[in-house]
This record gives sequence, structure tokens and C-alpha cells, in this order.
Amino acid sequence: MRSELTLIQRDLETASYAGESLRSLEQLRQSSTRQFQELAAALDGAHIAAGAEAADLAAAARDWQELDHSLAGLPDIRGELYADTASGSELTPVGRRIKRHVDTILEGQSQRMLGVSGTLGHLAGALRVRVDDSGGELRSLLLGGAAVAGVLLALMLYYGALSRRAAAQAATAQRQVTDILGTVREGLFLVGRDMRIGETHSESLKELLRLPSLGGRSLEALLGPLVDERTMLAATKYLGLLWKDKVHEDLIESVNPLSQIEVSFATARGGQELRYLSFTFRRVRGAEASADYLLGSVSDVTDRVLLARELQQVKSEGESQAALLLELLRADAGMLQTFLASADAAIRKGNAMLTAPGAEQEDLKRKLLGVFRELHGMKGEAAALGLASFAQRVHSAEEILAGLRGRAVLSGNDFLPVVVRLDGLMSHIAHIRSLQERFGRPSPGRQAEEAGFDPSATLPSARTGAVPAMKPLRELFQALARDIAHKHARRVQVQAEGLERVPAAYVRVVKDICVQMIRNAVVHGIEQPERRMQLGKRAEGTLKISFADDAPEDYLLTVEDDGRGLSYEDILERALSLGLITPQQAAALDRTAVYRFIFQSGFSTAAEVSEHAGRGVGLDVVSAMVRECGGRIGLVTTPGQHTRFRIALPKAAAASSAASSAA
Repeated sequence: MRSELTLIQRDLETASYAGESLRSLEQLRQSSTRQFQELAAALDGAHIAAGAEAADLAAAARDWQELDHSLAGLPDIRGELYADTASGSELTPVGRRIKRHVDTILEGQSQRMLGVSGTLGHLAGALRVRVDDSGGELRSLLLGGAAVAGVLLALMLYYGALSRRAAAQAATAQRQVTDILGTVREGLFLVGRDMRIGETHSESLKELLRLPSLGGRSLEALLGPLVDERTMLAATKYLGLLWKDKVHEDLIESVNPLSQIEVSFATARGGQELRYLSFTFRRVRGAEASADYLLGSVSDVTDRVLLARELQQVKSEGESQAALLLELLRADAGMLQTFLASADAAIRKGNAMLTAPGAEQEDLKRKLLGVFRELHGMKGEAAALGLASFAQRVHSAEEILAGLRGRAVLSGNDFLPVVVRLDGLMSHIAHIRSLQERFGRPSPGRQAEEAGFDPSATLPSARTGAVPAMKPLRELFQALARDIAHKHARRVQVQAEGLERVPAAYVRVVKDICVQMIRNAVVHGIEQPERRMQLGKRAEGTLKISFADDAPEDYLLTVEDDGRGLSYEDILERALSLGLITPQQAAALDRTAVYRFIFQSGFSTAAEVSEHAGRGVGLDVVSAMVRECGGRIGLVTTPGQHTRFRIALPKAAAASSAASSAA
């Protein structure tokens, strides 16, 4: 710096160019300031910032700061340093100002420059001494470290040998574990507290769950495709209980929701394979430690489940066959044979309705109601004969039809379950006939003769074609009334008159109409004994059925009960709730029009659906049968006292049927 200042002074005196020297001086000043900062940082990094060396550095830094301040005050070159005159080149005011500043620095700061140099020299010497001392300490440390390293090397070799021996044992154990996990048929895996599957698991687990990899997956991701959301939630709660130390895992095993689950896997041919899997979980821990894992086990129990179901099915079939045989033995042989013929014809008619052309909504609704009527008619007779198994199967088919009736839009595929049920009923009829033959029941001819049937009287009825004229209607009606009354906690007696005068052509019609009327009367009309006694009536209700042939043009069938009668208000309220009429239309209807609603399909005032009522089909069936015969139906009722239905069946239709049969 002193040399540069001297050069600047000389250049200014001789009118030479001093710009290069000024720039070099500025670079030296900045470089020195930076080196002082780096030196201070180095001492601080060496942890000797508080020693004598730091004091020397601080003194040199103070001197340098004053010198640096003087150098920083050197004016910038702004304009020309020299001006030409007659006597030669002279310094301009800028040049003179720079020269005065340089002269001041050289005269006033020379001693300070020497002080900075001396202090830094002393600092360098002190640092060399410290380096020499540190070098000696380092050599001692290196010697000690070499000795320690020798000991560590010996220990490392010793423990290396132990490690190789342990590694060999671990490899053997791992190979044995792998052999075990690869051999066991159960799927074994570990579940951590984070509900994730461990990396180690048996090979069969992937085969059982049909997954390529399992390690690291969450249990929820593993079970999600196999079970529904409700089962998954229950499984999560169950596993949460297993993590609690105070919960006895053996006691809660019975509530394991995964003890048996049904899963479906896709096959290579695009089909589905149904399997049954069983998951069990046990805690994995030492004698005193808390559980860190749960050991999960999966086994395929499909064979066991299918075998159990097969055994249960064999047992159920044996019980149901014994029950069915008992029903057949109790049933009247002639009535049973007639019922089977009627049911067979009704089912065939139902199948014919379903397969008939017509895919419009109106056609589908008509098919639905037609099949409903056929099934509802045979269910009552099956119940009257004590064929509970048959009645239950019909009721199951009605459940499907009732669900379809509630849909706004129907399609042909919706009737497939109904077709299956009808096919099942046909198979059941064939099974009943097979049992009759196996156990030596009388032939159809003997059955008809013993039961009072005339096998030659095969006049066609209005609904199902040729059937024998039937005499024991009274027994059928009484049995049906007793069965329904028993199921609905009621008591009723049936009084029948003139049934022996029913012509052969109307036997089936009268029987089917009365079956529906009895069901409605007992369920809707006859009150419970306690209620009847409160009303001053006999505890046992009375149902009167009479058939008269003294009118010139019609046969008259009358069905009357002494029950609660029809409630105008209840019928009107029900019609409003079903949207059959508007409040404005209801205000204009008379009682006769309101009572007609009970003959509409789907209309019922019953609070709940049962085997014998609530579908809104019974009186609809009666109305349809009467219309098919060309007859009429009338109604008289007094609320709280009685209900009487009077049905007129034209004699001309019976005579025409008899004439065509004779021909």
C-alpha cells in the first residue's frame, strides 16, 4: 500500500497517469479488510478467540480500521487531474485534493502501517508456537489412537468371528422359518399396531387371498375387497380390543366377525369362484411384555362349510319330507288330489301369462296381477288342507310379486324370480305325488270315490278347466276358518247351507270365492274374543255360507259374518292415502262408490301384511272370478254388526258348460 501511495504521489508531481495506482490501492484495501475478517473467523473456529493471539488480532484490526478509514476517504477521480498552461502541465483542483490526501496518509499513517505489520508478525509467531504445541499433542493422540485401534481391531476380529457364527445360525433359522412358512397350508402373517401387514408371511397366504404381494399393505386394504363395509368396521373394532392388555383374547374369540366370511374370486375363464375363509388373531408377546404384533391366521374352510351345509340340508330335507308326509297323511285324499290338479292348472296358467306376448308397462302389470290372483287363490286352499309347506312356497312367490307391484317401471327380467318360484311349486307338486305313490296312497280314482267324488263328472269350471265335482266343501271351509282363526287369535264357527246344490260347473268357482271370503272375514271382520265380549257379542264369531238355486236365472251364493263390518271412513282414508282419489272427488262420492274400492287390486285396510291378508288381492280375485262367469256381486254392511256379500252366478253359463261336456 505504501508503494502504491508513493507511486500516486510521484505520478501527481510529474503529471503522469495515476488512475491505475488508485485502483490497485482500492483493491488492496478491500482484500486486506476481507483477510482480517477471514482471520478472525479462523481463530474463532479454532477456539482460540479468547487467547493472546486474539488480543494481537484485535489490536491489528483497530489500527487497520483507522488506516482503512483514511484510505476510504481518498477522493474519487471526477474529471481531469492535470491542465495544460503556458508554462506546462499543472494539477487541477481535483488533482491537488488527491495529492494532499495522499501526502497526509504517507506522513500521518506510516507509523500505524508499521504497527499493523508488527502486530501481525507477532501474531504469526504466536500461531506457529501454538501449531507446534498442537502438533506434539496430535502425535501423542495418534500414538494413543493407534494403540486403541489395535485393541479395537482385535475386538473386531473376535466379534466378527462371533458375528459370522451368529449369522450362520440366523441363516439356518431363517431357512427353517422359510421352509415352515412355505409348507404350512394356513396363511400366517403379522399385524403391527399401525394395522399394516409384516413383510414375513407364509407362501400360502398369497394363494388363499389371490394377491401377488402383501408385505407393507394395510389390513383394511387387504380385507376391503373381501368383506362389506359393516364387517370391516366390526373387524377393526375387534382388533382394537385385542391390543388392550386387560382384554382376554380367548373370551372375545366368539365375537370375531372374520371367523367365517364368504369371498368370491375371479377365475381365469372370467367366472367367479366362491370360497369361505376363516381369520383368527392372537397376540405376539413375551411373558412380561406388551403385545407388539398380532399373529393372523387364514384358512380355507370351504370344504367344512359345504359339508356342514350339506349335512344341514340333508337334515332339513329329512325333517321337511317327514313334515310333508305328515301333512299328506292328515289331508283328505280326495280333496288333496283335487287340489293338486287345480294347483297344477293354476301354475301352468300363471306360466302362460308370463310367457304371453306383451312388453308394454300395461301388459306387464296385467301379467303381474293375473299371476298374483292365481297364486293367492291356491294358497288359501293349501292352508285349509294343512299343506303348510305348499302355502309357504306360494307366500314366498307372493312376496316377490308384491315387491314388483310397488315398482313404477317393470321389465321382463323382473319376472325371472317369479318363474323360478313357479317352477319350484311344480317340482313340489311332483314331489307330493311321488310321496303318494311311494307310500301306497290310493289311486286318483279310488281317492275320488272314497272322498265322495264322481270321477265321470268332469264339467269345466270358469277358471281352471276340467275338475271333478266336489262334495266336502263344508269340511274344507271349516278347516280353513279354524286355521286362520288360530293364527290370528280369533274364534269362529262356519255354518254352511245348500252346498250340496252347487252344480259341477261352479264347484271350483264357489270353492275359490269362499276361500277368499273366509280369509277376509276372519282377518278383517271377526274381532278377537275379548273385543267381541266388550261389544256384547259371543266370543266366537259366526260365518254363514249359503248357496241357493231357487231363483229363475241365477244361483245365489251368500257369505256373511257378524264381525266389525266395513268402515266407510277407513276405506275412504285408505283410498286417499293410495292416491286413488283426490279430496275433492272424495267429497262427491257416495257410500256405494267408496265400498267398491275394496274390490280393486292392491287395496287393503290391513295395518300389516300376513300370510292371509294385507296384499289387497283377495277380493280382487273374487271380483275377477265373478266377472269371468258373467255374474254380479253385491255388498251390505252395518259397522260394528255384520258384512254380507251376495254373489249371483248365471244358470245359463252352468247349463251351457254341462251341455258342451255331455257332447
